[in-house]
Amino acid sequence: MDRREFLKGTGYCGLALMFGGPLTALAVNNPAQAAAAAARGDRAWEALYREELLGTLGDAQGFAFHCSNCQGNCAWKVYARDGVVTREEQVAGYPQIHPRIPDANPRGCNKGIIHSKEMYQGDRLLYPLKRGGERGKGQWQRITWEQAFEEIAEKVVETLDEKGLEALMVYTGTGILSQGRRAGPLRLGALLGAQRMYPASAVGDMFTGASLAYGVTNIGHSLDAWFEAKTIFLWAMNPIVTRIPDAHYLTEARYNGARIYTITPDYNPSARSATDWVPVRPGTDAYLAMSLLHVLLRDNHIDEAFVREQTDLPFLVRTDTGELLRHRDLRPRGRDNVFYAWDEAADRAVPMPGTAGHHRETLRLGDIRPALGGTFEVQGRDGETIEVTTVLERVRAEAARYPPEETREITGVHPELVERMAADLAGAERAIINIGFAMHKYVSGTMTCWAAALACALTGHAGDRGGLDTENNWSLGGLGDLSNPKPARFGSGFFTEWLNGDMEKSMRRHYPDEHLRKTAGYDSDDVRRHVEEKKALGTSYFGRPSALLLFADNMFRRNKDESHYRETMLSGLDIFVNINHRMDSTALWADYVLPAKSHYESWDIRGELGYHRYCNITVPPKGLAPVGETRSEWEICLGLARAIARAAKQRGIEQIADPDFLEQEGDMAAPVIRDLARLEEDFTLGGTLPDDEAVVRWIMENVPAIAPWTPEDGAKHGFVILNEQAGYTSPLAANRPYYSFERNVYLREPYSTESGRQQFFVDHPTFRKLGCTVPTAMGPLRPPSFPLAFYTPHTRHGIHSQWRGNQELLRLQRGEPYIWLNPNTAAERGIGEDDPVRVFNDVGEFHCKVKLVPGVPPGAVVMDHAWEPYQFRKRLGLNNAVAGVLSLVELVDDWGHLTFSPNWDGNMIAFETSVEVERSDGGVQ
Repeated sequence: MDRREFLKGTGYCGLALMFGGPLTALAVNNPAQAAAAAARGDRAWEALYREELLGTLGDAQGFAFHCSNCQGNCAWKVYARDGVVTREEQVAGYPQIHPRIPDANPRGCNKGIIHSKEMYQGDRLLYPLKRGGERGKGQWQRITWEQAFEEIAEKVVETLDEKGLEALMVYTGTGILSQGRRAGPLRLGALLGAQRMYPASAVGDMFTGASLAYGVTNIGHSLDAWFEAKTIFLWAMNPIVTRIPDAHYLTEARYNGARIYTITPDYNPSARSATDWVPVRPGTDAYLAMSLLHVLLRDNHIDEAFVREQTDLPFLVRTDTGELLRHRDLRPRGRDNVFYAWDEAADRAVPMPGTAGHHRETLRLGDIRPALGGTFEVQGRDGETIEVTTVLERVRAEAARYPPEETREITGVHPELVERMAADLAGAERAIINIGFAMHKYVSGTMTCWAAALACALTGHAGDRGGLDTENNWSLGGLGDLSNPKPARFGSGFFTEWLNGDMEKSMRRHYPDEHLRKTAGYDSDDVRRHVEEKKALGTSYFGRPSALLLFADNMFRRNKDESHYRETMLSGLDIFVNINHRMDSTALWADYVLPAKSHYESWDIRGELGYHRYCNITVPPKGLAPVGETRSEWEICLGLARAIARAAKQRGIEQIADPDFLEQEGDMAAPVIRDLARLEEDFTLGGTLPDDEAVVRWIMENVPAIAPWTPEDGAKHGFVILNEQAGYTSPLAANRPYYSFERNVYLREPYSTESGRQQFFVDHPTFRKLGCTVPTAMGPLRPPSFPLAFYTPHTRHGIHSQWRGNQELLRLQRGEPYIWLNPNTAAERGIGEDDPVRVFNDVGEFHCKVKLVPGVPPGAVVMDHAWEPYQFRKRLGLNNAVAGVLSLVELVDDWGHLTFSPNWDGNMIAFETSVEVERSDGGVQ
């Protein structure tokens, strides 16, 4: 054998060792024969690959997706042999919507492709478990399902009887976001009158800046719209890593002539794939946004026709009080939600149609020509003269404070880059500003997002011309009867978690009040006062639970001041039941752990995610054997419902009147009755919903956006195509990308805001106190006592903490927690590559390793998020060093469209903590 043949042989050996299977036998046992066969062009060896593939195809095939908190929503074929899943494969059958738009195939990523191994991994929960020792000690007893249901039910009924309905929390976290698997816990909790939190705000994924502007938080485009855009901003996001199934549209957009700006502190993979990287310093995005507005207004990049009709920028503002001019200012007993503009045609102030209180529900101006600038006088209701100006004048004055030459000292972004961004945004026929989930994890995120929405409005980017994109969701009407058969106690996620975990202590410890007042305009006492005011308003429910049924949520990992949160939360719980498919860091502390089926094992459906138009279906392979004694969430909730009904009858409390909610009985209103004795019948809708397959069929038959597709269609293809009714603010057309707000732009329907328009002025007293009635800059809040900014972008190697312990994915990184440091930052501290370090501040500490990355900004500590605390030394995870601060703006709950709902809630602030790092001699485990 000559040298060339030897190298070929060793190359085949390497491939064999990497991939395994029958090729291993040929290449490892007889490498010369394998290399020689390939050199002769003998292709018989390919049969080995085919045999290996056929072996994994198995004897049954189903369909699935992964319903964790991933927005990709990708359909997979799932193969099984002898009742065991052997492999998964991307469906890759999504139809192309138009010849000029690239198709959505193939959808999938490195997390989805390994679930066939993950579902059989060592942390998989197999049997019902009961705590045998102290909480968190890992002492478990295996029990039967019947014992688990009976004991849990007795404690639940005792709680309802002795402490009230509000003492029970049934919460379904972001580990299952699908309409099928979520239905069980949502339905059970609603029938019992339990409290639940809003999950988006509990994890800090609310886009409150979008809510301010549009009255809707999740807006934007299907991601095939990237292909049509000529200017794209990727702001505080990293789609090459976090939106892998759709990232090809960005590459294709570049081939189609798009200019892509990635705006992020670190040089991430999306920055490498963009035309321009905008290296903004951590937490200074609001200053960058205001400098962008400065250039747009200075250069008069204003679509005046759009601004006059579609925004509140022509609305009049009183110069004496700083409030919007309202009908009540001009007329006795006038309305509070009718607003005015100065009509240049009539030379007087006129009420604007389309506002929340106006009788004309349209944005059509008719003969009105609203003035965009100037100072005017109107006569008040008592005959006094009131001086007014326009919202746009206020915006101009605020933006004038932030020329890019001056903001450069704060943001680190060169003025020429800001000038180019503004010109490209204004000059593009279609432009999109994408705001990532990381943005609102800064206190200033609300202002940054609001300012970005304003930049889109000034340049007329809305409807099919693009605009702001946070996270488009589809409208799946018809689910209410399934998930909410009776009213539940719906609470704010960020607010509830902050109070339940007593995070105020970490806030006061980490942020000196003087520093808070300087950077944010408020202090800890202001936060406490606003918290009490929000509680008193009662728009969202709050009460500390005594019994917790927790489904698919890793709350002891994700919450701030991690250890203190856990201790405080557990101290108030008489019973804590954790339902999950794996033993995560939260399940370790439960009283009972119930094993749920995972993504391939039960019928399911998911269609709310607006990145594409396909509603995916899970149909397990025929004959798939349960993993241990796992059950679906619907089966678990049904078992609990039966046991609770029995326990209630034994206790003699078959019904409980709930005076917090009223229902109509003829001409009378009476308290809602929680009928515990009929809980099983009510849960199964009179026996018509006995299992998860029946639930999926019910959804497909009752959600108008799914018509005309049937369950059989879903079972045949693994997905169905949503119809035009799925669009929330626009119809979902069959042959083009989806864009938000087409009904508003083209049909002149009012927006869901107090002004009925895109709103850029809010005169709530808190906004006036903080000087942010219009978009402005604030922050960052990080205290100077610790010099390094700490932020944790989404990981490539998990969907939050799911798959975080997967063996295959751990091999693709360092196998244990690590931070990223700039080499200069590390050298200043005597830290080298792979050194063990202690990351600490006055909140807490954690230990990990170091990876030196030149693309990380100096003065920052970056860490992939969602490592499990049990992967760290002493189980002290990364959130052990993160303080629980709140945004005062997000606590506002009593102004127009700013009232608690799924479109207005706050965020758990994750990126406003500062730390120090030192070398540790104690190791990391």
